[in-house]
Amino acid sequence: MMHYSSAQLLRAAVLTVSAFFLSCGAQAQAPAPAPAITQAPAGLPPLEPSDAHLTAAIEVVKLSGISRSIDLIVPQMVDKARQLFSKMRPELAGDIEKSIKDLQPDFDQQKTLALQIAARSFALRLSEPDLKELETFFKSAIGKKYVESQPAIVEQMTRSLDGFTQQLSQVVVDKLREDLKKRGVTF
Repeated sequence: MMHYSSAQLLRAAVLTVSAFFLSCGAQAQAPAPAPAITQAPAGLPPLEPSDAHLTAAIEVVKLSGISRSIDLIVPQMVDKARQLFSKMRPELAGDIEKSIKDLQPDFDQQKTLALQIAARSFALRLSEPDLKELETFFKSAIGKKYVESQPAIVEQMTRSLDGFTQQLSQVVVDKLREDLKKRGVTF
């Protein structure tokens, strides 16, 4: 039987949990390899953004509040790994915590990578001047108010849309059933 250090087990768990979440459709993906064509059609951002373009995109990700979600990815993965390992080997709880602490610089690098991935998504869709304009907006009083209100708006919107989608489901079924009945089809 092979024996692994708690740091090796933790790394394996983080990779396993990460792979699981990525396979379940997590949005953060590694940047695609550079395309052969490096010039985008007129009016579109370049296919491979410059460093300045990516810096502007990172700033928009931060100022827009999107980074709040990104900031949670790595700690959630670490926590899931902690839970997994603690469940498998409760006697190693202290070692697991020490490994997490020792590996924190590695985890911080992953957080930076996640931010860069998100920023690249912006940079591939918006030009650098567009991003600068968004940056100006998010630094304005109304932009700050928008970002500050965003979590409460999203929460309220989600609750409202949950009720709506349940009602919509019934409306769609009823209308479809009624129309099919007119056609001589019964359910």
